Amino acid sequence: MRNKTKKMVLVVILIISFTTVLKSQCIKGNCYNGNGTFLYSNGDKYKGRWKSGQMQGMGKYEYATGDRYDGQFHFNKKDGTGTYVWKDKSSYVGQWKNDLREGYGVYKWTNSSTYAGFWKEGKIIDTSIGETPILQIKKIK
Repeated sequence: MRNKTKKMVLVVILIISFTTVLKSQCIKGNCYNGNGTFLYSNGDKYKGRWKSGQMQGMGKYEYATGDRYDGQFHFNKKDGTGTYVWKDKSSYVGQWKNDLREGYGVYKWTNSSTYAGFWKEGKIIDTSIGETPILQIKKIK
């Protein structure tokens, strides 16, 4: 009886795993080396350049939440120049490093207020004194 139960549990685990894998898939092109569109199981979608199965180069990433990023990727992370637009229409246009805002960029709030300046590890840098202000704005996934 124990072996039968173990086998049944194993079968259920395999079915669940297989179903999850089927939901994440390359839906167009070459998602290993080339240009392709990949749909993730959480509803996110990436369309762009791939290298060794990773987002590499120019691409567009649409989050299931309604946020989107259009720009450069390096080893599956936002890296280089890109534009991130949140669902509420606030936006950041500028430089990225290791998935964080880094370097010069412009952030626009939905009320039309704008910050144009420098960022370090995803935070605004107060260039007049070289420190990070206490107030920070939206964090990204």
